[in-house]
Amino acid sequence: MTPDQEVRQFLGSGDRDVLASDWPGDNVMSRVEAAERAMKQALIAEVRRRAKGGHLPRLPPGLDPSRFAIGKVAPMVRGLFPSREQEAVFRVFEGSLKFVTRGNIERVLIQMHSLETAWTIGNLYLGSLGLPGLDDKPVRLVGLSEETSFFVSMAYFEEKDPFADYVVHEAAHVFHNWKREWAGLRHTRRQEFLLPIAFAKRETFAFACEAYSRILEQAKSRAERLRLHATYAAAYIPDCDGVDRYELADILAEALAARNGWKRILRRCSPPQCSSGQAEKGQELLAGSPTGRTEYASERTARGDPEERNQSHGRGCQESDPGHVSGAAHLESAQCGRASGRR
Repeated sequence: MTPDQEVRQFLGSGDRDVLASDWPGDNVMSRVEAAERAMKQALIAEVRRRAKGGHLPRLPPGLDPSRFAIGKVAPMVRGLFPSREQEAVFRVFEGSLKFVTRGNIERVLIQMHSLETAWTIGNLYLGSLGLPGLDDKPVRLVGLSEETSFFVSMAYFEEKDPFADYVVHEAAHVFHNWKREWAGLRHTRRQEFLLPIAFAKRETFAFACEAYSRILEQAKSRAERLRLHATYAAAYIPDCDGVDRYELADILAEALAARNGWKRILRRCSPPQCSSGQAEKGQELLAGSPTGRTEYASERTARGDPEERNQSHGRGCQESDPGHVSGAAHLESAQCGRASGRR
C-alpha cells in the first residue's frame, strides 16, 4: 500500500499501520513521524472540507466551560472524597472540559497525541453539524474522554434525554484513569487511582453517576426521585455491552435511598476483593497520611512523562486491567445506546 493509499484508508476508517512499514525513512521512528504528520494534516483538511457551510450552534452566552465542569462534578467530588482531598481533585478537573466548536476544532486535532483519538474527535465535530462522519456513517458520538480531558459535542445542549449528562459521564471515567500520585494525593500499592472502580464496572459506574446526578438536579422530594427512577428504569436505561441493566437500576435505587448515594454507587462498582466500606476506609486513611510520603518509590511525580503515565497496573483493591492503557480515550459510541434512542 502506498503512503497516499494509507492516508485515504485512515481518513475513511481510522485504521492505519502503526509501524508505517510502507513509508519512506531511515528507521521506524522517522517513518512513523512522517506518516503521522501526513495523516494529521490530511485529517484537518478533510474535516475542514466536509464542515464547510455547515451550521454549528454556539455555546450559550457567558458560559465558562471550566466553571461549568466544576459545577457538574462538584456533587460527585464532595460525595466520593473526604474533605481534605477535594481541593486536589477539583484541580484535576480545572480546564478538563472542552466543547468542540468551529473555533477550536483544528487546534484540538493538532494537539491530540493519538491519531485515532483525533479521528474520533473529527467525527464528533462533524456529527454536531448534522453531517455524516469520515466513514460516511451517521455519527451518534457526543463525548469522549482521554486522561483528564473530556471532549463534548455541541449536541450536548440539544439533548432531549432527561437522564443524559455526558459531562458527568465522562468525568466519572477520570476517576479510574488518573492516578492519585498525579493529583498530588497520598497513594499506596493498593490505592493507585483516584477511586477503586472494577474494570468490568466502569461503564456501570459512569452511567449510575450520570443518572443519579440528573435525578438529584430535577427532583425536589423523595416521591419525585422515586418517580424519576421508575421512568428511567422503564425507558431510559442504556443498552450497552458490559452493562447489566437490572443491576444498574438496582444500584441507582440503592443510591437514591441512601444519605450519600455517591458512596453506594462506588461500593457497588468496586472490585470484588474490596470488602464493604474498604474503599472508603482506604481513602480516609490515605487522606490522613502525611503529605509528601509514599509507600513505594516512584520514578515520576506529579504528572510526569506521558509514556510513564500510560503504564498502569492495578493492585489490591484497584483491579488489574490487562490490555487497558490508562489515559486511553473512552468513547460514548453507537454501541452504547438507550432504549429512548439517545445514542
